[in-house]
Amino acid sequence: MRRNDARSAKPAPDPRDSERGLTLVEMMVTVVLLATVVLGSASMLTQVFNQNKRARHRSLATYLASERIDQITSLAYNAAADYLRYQLPGEAPLAGPPSTFTADYGSIPDYPEFRRVVTLNYGVPEAGMLQITSEVFWQDMHQGEKSHEMITYIHPGLEQRQ
Repeated sequence: MRRNDARSAKPAPDPRDSERGLTLVEMMVTVVLLATVVLGSASMLTQVFNQNKRARHRSLATYLASERIDQITSLAYNAAADYLRYQLPGEAPLAGPPSTFTADYGSIPDYPEFRRVVTLNYGVPEAGMLQITSEVFWQDMHQGEKSHEMITYIHPGLEQRQ
């Protein structure tokens, strides 16, 4: 004989229990977490783009400074009285000492966002030598005007004679 015990009887399943999903609170927590991740990633990407731009400007400034020094050192040594032989088109000379050439923003071909100052110091660090300083400037929208400087020395007695 079978006993009908109320404790052993299982109630009929509620149709609402079979519907699964997220509550409003769970959805809001999920949206806040996703927004935090997305905003953090966007901030990081902005920083990466800014750093890449800064690195590009510094690399171009290094190139422009080095190129100008190479142009000067590839020429025969010119005494202080003949310093204008080192001048390039677009550069404004200023007799010294020290003698300088200034190329303002927009006057360096293909690089309008840079300006350059080349300084020729004759007799530095000792008599007969020429110190060449090439300093390149550019504008950084967050840090103002930035610069990169390169220095080299030449001596007329050390040039190869042909």
